[in-house]
Amino acid sequence: MRSLPALFAALLLFAAPNSFAQQGAPVGPGQTFTGKVVEVTDGDTYDVRRSIGGTVTIRLRGVDAPESTQSYGTAATRAARQYVGEKSVRVAVEEIGRYGRAVASVEVQSGDLGTMLIRDGLAWHYQQYAPNATEYARLQRQARNAGRGLWSQPNPVPPWTWRDRQSDSSSGPGETSTQDRDCSDFDTQPEAQRFYEAKKPGDPHGLDGNNDGQARESLPGGP
Repeated sequence: MRSLPALFAALLLFAAPNSFAQQGAPVGPGQTFTGKVVEVTDGDTYDVRRSIGGTVTIRLRGVDAPESTQSYGTAATRAARQYVGEKSVRVAVEEIGRYGRAVASVEVQSGDLGTMLIRDGLAWHYQQYAPNATEYARLQRQARNAGRGLWSQPNPVPPWTWRDRQSDSSSGPGETSTQDRDCSDFDTQPEAQRFYEAKKPGDPHGLDGNNDGQARESLPGGP
């Protein structure tokens, strides 16, 4: 005869097999879940502890906040903490990025987080990754016209441009950046193409293998 503890454990396992499976299930594209934001890394990156267990790093979809060393980078992080820090959120996963982060939209009780950051002039509409986000585009125009947040600057530098400049900062005149790029460094073909175009003349990172002017055509979104 089984001992009472063993019998109790067996009954639990039989009664709720799905609960145990869900807690160990990975996050994937198309998945929606609720949780609590336990860490705000910067304006567009957060750690969310799922209601069913486990913590997921989120990269906000269609939004690019200033980097921490850029103007308004600290302000964007502070605003994100105010909006979602230690709060319950609903996360809708679009895809898994190359760093293992879940690219997703985040909703809190007061609304969509991306909407709030762009409206405040504390983030850019990342049109390359969310070309159909017309509301983000509209809110960015409004923020720019009103001179809110980063748009109060005469020539604000988009974070993606700033990152490209930083990747080349260690190279002297005529040298190739020590940060080489290959296919695994890009999520989509348009992203690779933009980087390729910015490095012309020449192709120091070997992104156009067949010399047809198109970088990494095998990536999603390619011609």
